[in-house]
Amino acid sequence: MSLVCIGKIIKPQGIKGEVKIYPLVDSPAVFNNKVAMFIDKKAVKVETCSYRNSFAYAKFDVVTDRNAAEKFRNALVYITKEDFYKFSQNEYLLEDLIGEKIYCEGSGEYVGQIMGVENYGSDDLIVVKEADERAYLVPFVSAIFINNDDGVFVVKKEYEGAKVDYED
Repeated sequence: MSLVCIGKIIKPQGIKGEVKIYPLVDSPAVFNNKVAMFIDKKAVKVETCSYRNSFAYAKFDVVTDRNAAEKFRNALVYITKEDFYKFSQNEYLLEDLIGEKIYCEGSGEYVGQIMGVENYGSDDLIVVKEADERAYLVPFVSAIFINNDDGVFVVKKEYEGAKVDYED
């Protein structure tokens, strides 16, 4: 079973054992009661979970009061990879992007392959190795990349103005 980290417990919330979670994913749908969760990779039963004001709030069976919640400060919260993909639309795990082939929108011409992902604080930058063996950094944004129904990434024509030479 493969786990995906979706958040970090930042503090107790209230006196009944609820915790405040800083989300590490863009999709708030992963924080719902129907998903099995894990704290530091140990399975826990979710009693309640909600998403409001850019944070998730959860009550787990192993956390009975504020003192117990304090012990979980800075703990990581996980869900299974299968659950992540059920609730996350147009989101990808970086590890799943590596090796994907990219084609041009319309013509279907092979552009290159995703060799890595870099992040310097803003958008993720995809390292694309083109057919001529040159590598480029391209912002991973919907204005450039599209994932079609076959799960193949295609790139829009505007891609040419967005790439930056990349030296590994």
